[in-house]
Amino acid sequence: MPDDLSRHSENTDEPEIPASVTFMEMMRQAASRAAAANQPAYPEPAPMQEALVSSQIVAEEAPAPPMTPEDRRRYAVAMDEERIRRVQRRKAKRRRQAVSTIGGLIRTFLVVIAAAGLIATIFTWFTPNQFIASSVRDELSIAQATNQPAAARATVLPTPNWMRSIGIVSGHRGPENDPGAVCPDGLKEADINFNVAQTVVRNLRGLGYSVDLLDEFDPRLENYQAAALVSVHSNTCQVWPGEVVSGFLIAAAAARVTARGNDNVLVECIAQYYQPATGLERRAELTIDMTDYHTFREIHPLTPAAIIELGFMLADRDILTEKTDVMAEAITSGILCFLEPRQLPPTVTPASPSN
Repeated sequence: MPDDLSRHSENTDEPEIPASVTFMEMMRQAASRAAAANQPAYPEPAPMQEALVSSQIVAEEAPAPPMTPEDRRRYAVAMDEERIRRVQRRKAKRRRQAVSTIGGLIRTFLVVIAAAGLIATIFTWFTPNQFIASSVRDELSIAQATNQPAAARATVLPTPNWMRSIGIVSGHRGPENDPGAVCPDGLKEADINFNVAQTVVRNLRGLGYSVDLLDEFDPRLENYQAAALVSVHSNTCQVWPGEVVSGFLIAAAAARVTARGNDNVLVECIAQYYQPATGLERRAELTIDMTDYHTFREIHPLTPAAIIELGFMLADRDILTEKTDVMAEAITSGILCFLEPRQLPPTVTPASPSN
């Protein structure tokens, strides 16, 4: 550059440039070249960009600050809540699946019922009469005419004897040592009653029935249930002046007569066999001790019951002491008449009337 200036000064007629101006020009050019040489290839980032970049680098390189107890608690609570939500979602899904399964079963059941009804209807419509036996058709016709279910009438079977329980009370027998009526010669009512009662029990058990021999105040009588119950007694040995009293008495509970006709049926069945078998007259003078007999109040209300006075211990002594089997067979026949009214009872041979 100085060379250029000197040559210019030598070849021109212009006045010479002062040295100070030349020096200033040289310094300017040098500064321009130095600035051009030191300028970076990429522009420097703005102050805000530089701050963001530096903070990002620091954030990436700096370790995370330690968690405080409160942060840990919040983190645990958040995890528990998330776990509960997952469990609830699973339970809801299972419930939906269960409901869907039950609904499918119900629909299947309804479809099967509807199909069965439809098939039965079609079968009924298109079944020829010859498909059903004539005897069955007759039964159905009778049932339809009488408005009575034929199936019920056809399937009724008699109850086996061993399933029928019968109670026989031996009057005045028991730990109380109550002899009942006693004659002057020592004949005791309790002995007569027991001989007849145990014979009736033997007869019924021989026919296959379940029979209980009961005492006068037997604890088993409380709410006792049976197909029938008969209490066996004998009448007084008392002598009435100018009159010889004979005959038997039989009764049901007065309080139960209107409520249950079965009691009277049992009474009449026994009477119709006992009178011809023993030849004794049936008397009508019933006492309150018979119609309000304590056993009637103890047994179950649905147990048919009767009490019989076999005879008078004075006038009917011969029959009471010598015809035990006859009396027992007549009572047995009366009970069978009550339990099996359609069957012929055992043949009973009437005893000779007492003198």
